[in-house]
Amino acid sequence: MEDYEIAADILGKLRAKKGSIKGLCLAPRVKNKKKVYALICETLKMYPILTNLLDRTNFSAREPRVARDLATVLAHDLLFAKRGVLCGGWMKSTMTRHRTVLRAALLALARERRVEGLPSDPENAPSAVARAVLKHLDSGNQDVPLPRYVRVNTLRTTVAKAVKEFQRTKIVRKGTETQTLWKYGGLIDDWRSMAPDTFYQDPHLPELLVFPPSTDFHLDAQYKSGSIVLQDKASCFPAFILAPPPGAHCIDGCAAPGNKTSHLCAKLRNQGHITAFDLDARRLETLKTMTTRAGCRVIEAVHGSFLDADPARFPQVTHILLDPSCSGSGIVARLDALVDTQLAENPDEATVAANDLDRLLKLAEFQQQCVLHAMKFASVQFISYSTCSIHAKENEQVVAAILAAQNDFELAPRDRVLPTWPHRGEVGHGLSADNANKVVRAAPDDGTNGFFVALFVRKVIDVNAPPTAVKEEKPKNRAERRAMAAARAEPVESDAMEVDDEVVDVGRQSTRGPSSNKAPVRQSNVPTAGSSSSAVPAAGSSSSAVPAAGGSAGAARKKKIKRKHKHLPIVTRKTA
Repeated sequence: MEDYEIAADILGKLRAKKGSIKGLCLAPRVKNKKKVYALICETLKMYPILTNLLDRTNFSAREPRVARDLATVLAHDLLFAKRGVLCGGWMKSTMTRHRTVLRAALLALARERRVEGLPSDPENAPSAVARAVLKHLDSGNQDVPLPRYVRVNTLRTTVAKAVKEFQRTKIVRKGTETQTLWKYGGLIDDWRSMAPDTFYQDPHLPELLVFPPSTDFHLDAQYKSGSIVLQDKASCFPAFILAPPPGAHCIDGCAAPGNKTSHLCAKLRNQGHITAFDLDARRLETLKTMTTRAGCRVIEAVHGSFLDADPARFPQVTHILLDPSCSGSGIVARLDALVDTQLAENPDEATVAANDLDRLLKLAEFQQQCVLHAMKFASVQFISYSTCSIHAKENEQVVAAILAAQNDFELAPRDRVLPTWPHRGEVGHGLSADNANKVVRAAPDDGTNGFFVALFVRKVIDVNAPPTAVKEEKPKNRAERRAMAAARAEPVESDAMEVDDEVVDVGRQSTRGPSSNKAPVRQSNVPTAGSSSSAVPAAGSSSSAVPAAGGSAGAARKKKIKRKHKHLPIVTRKTA
């Protein structure tokens, strides 16, 4: 009885827009969270029909003691749940009294709406009528259901082992286990043509397996052990594109519930460090649970806002993943969207809510703040920005605003950002055709939820680029040389010039770089996806891509110059 009363209370709060489905169902007072959550979701899907049936039968007038929201959740289980109303006492007796009239109203409604597949004797087969109505609704909600994606957690297993394990596993759909074992179909060409008993490997993300819609994994042994993660394909893009090498220090700025964080950890191979920020303490606990089950060992969960993080405290961070709050407009069959569509009193209300310009502008401002704050971290080289939104205001326009607001970062080239993925950004909205080609979009036509990803990379300085040098006059004698050195406030040796990282000898290549016929050395290399090396030193390393002045390499160069070029004048390199 308590579950129905709690579900009715949650339904009322959702109608009043006083919370989200997950937030209300995961509250401490809800003891049977999974049961209540499922009841709310299923009731929302059927909400227009349920209210229609209650109105047709004049239920509220006949049973004034039963509140409308309570009657709605009870009517759902009475008509559509396999086990009926799961309570006793006055609630069950009340609903039982109205069972016949409610079933008759459902049949009448099904006939009015020309529901196909009704039984030949519908009056005596109420369960068959209910199934036909449910099938009719499901077919109208989505033309082509999206596949179920499974990310193989490479911290606990390999793709090959996961494939073999699935081939020994019976197919389960919506909680019902069949006697059929899964078949493996290799790389999938067209996600729309999947066989119902076959799973495949994704052609873009090697650690992703693709299953037919409605496949249920919650009882699967690999799911329970953390060897697989249920994650939409597009949601896997950010960590895959960011591609931090093992040993890197990373930040996940808006981390909970943790799927992207655990994917990031898998990319690191549990080597390095991830600081995961989230403002919601409860969601942060969910992150801890999920990442622990996934075998993550290098994650530090921080309860707080990423915008409050002091960049000076994270000098080793080189990669930042940002998936900030967004409208969620790209999520197909998004649960909270059910509230906007099914509970809307005005048919146009949902459309207005989804396109609320003021809300989108506020979200876009917050998203820009997150990325610009990430760019303040001194050692950061790569920043991935993603949303599950279809709106250009949260995607291309945010990227364009960020590019215009600073000069230190640019968009990574296409060959670094899922180069074989065909769906790129929209031209316009402040982005040139070249920059739009560097970002990624995804949509239901691609077999995923709506999604957007951009990768910002720090601009690099070529330390071997031809310098803009000012040649000094050659001193005529020792006294002039001392006077020139004193003017520069540099120490002087009796027979040789001091050479530091910004000084080269005339007529030769930089003493820091290779010969001119080799590729230039950069202060920070741009590793390709899947690379296991990085120009950024690992934690605790004292090495640097450019030797410091006075180091052993510098000393060796000085000795060489002393022996061969004692009296050559010097020029000062101007760095960008």
